[in-house]
Amino acid sequence: MLLLPISFAAAQETPSKKAEKRRESIGAGKILFMQHCASCHSADAKGAGPAALALKTQPPDLTVLAKRNHGKFPYDEVVKAIGGDVEVPAHGSREMPTWGPLFLALADLNARKAENLTTNLTEYIKSIQVK
Repeated sequence: MLLLPISFAAAQETPSKKAEKRRESIGAGKILFMQHCASCHSADAKGAGPAALALKTQPPDLTVLAKRNHGKFPYDEVVKAIGGDVEVPAHGSREMPTWGPLFLALADLNARKAENLTTNLTEYIKSIQVK
């Protein structure tokens, strides 16, 4: 009987801890976005950053990825595009830097930490989708 209140309290904490962890991930992702993506995609992620004029292909509006995908955020595709695992046709011959190798270097070659950076960036992009 004593364990029931403890397990109930633990169950109540889980959603709030999960929400806090997601907020932290989004915050960290926003910092990464501003450092590595905003120059092309712009601070508002709509694709009109200061470096965009120098590119052959205009960077896409990252706020409408879910809208263009029938309302579902293409999480795995975004992770792959960030990591350089797939070539995005609009990027032509790698106009967009692939951040996977850079994140690996930033994480002192720790693959798990590098994956976390990619997750944070993806969570941030997911958080800015238009409804």
